[in-house]
Amino acid sequence: MATTASLRESLEQTLTDKFQVDPTAIADTNTLTDLGLDSLAVVELIDSLAADLGVQLQDDALHPAMTVDEAVAVLRQGSAT
Repeated sequence: MATTASLRESLEQTLTDKFQVDPTAIADTNTLTDLGLDSLAVVELIDSLAADLGVQLQDDALHPAMTVDEAVAVLRQGSAT
């Protein structure tokens, strides 16, 4: 099972590499919307993370109003199954 730190690192890497999010803008309480992602981008994020982490995530596992912390918690839950 992946650690919270490794899941956060994967999330940050995907946000910066695939969505050109400034790494300094990624804070625990920022929402995905704050980081410039709309609902379509969030679906792309889910697909990328599922493939990168080798986990199965529902298409609606994340949503634009989620904070970075909440997204990591969802990833942690997904990686536990």
